[in-house]
Amino acid sequence: MKTRKKQKSSIYDKLFHKYSSNSTYMTLRQVKRLMKHEFKLVYNSHIMNSFIEIWGKTVDTKKVITKSTFKRLFKKPDGFFRDIKI
Repeated sequence: MKTRKKQKSSIYDKLFHKYSSNSTYMTLRQVKRLMKHEFKLVYNSHIMNSFIEIWGKTVDTKKVITKSTFKRLFKKPDGFFRDIKI
C-alpha cells in the first residue's frame, strides 16, 4: 500500500482557506486570528501595520494579503513566517 505525501502548497492553501472569508484574500483581522490560533504569535499594532504595508496588496482601497503573497510569507530568507515549520 503506497502512502501519499502532502505537498507544501496544499498545506498552505488549506491554512489560507481555513481563515479567509473568501478564496482570494485575507484581511488584517483574519491574519491576526491565524497567527494567534495556529502559531501562538501576537505582535503589537506597529508591527502588524508594517507587515500589512510591506506584504499587502490594495483591493478596494484597503490592504489585504492575497493567496499568492501568503505562500511567499513562508519562504526564506525574507518571508515574515520564514522560521515557522508546517
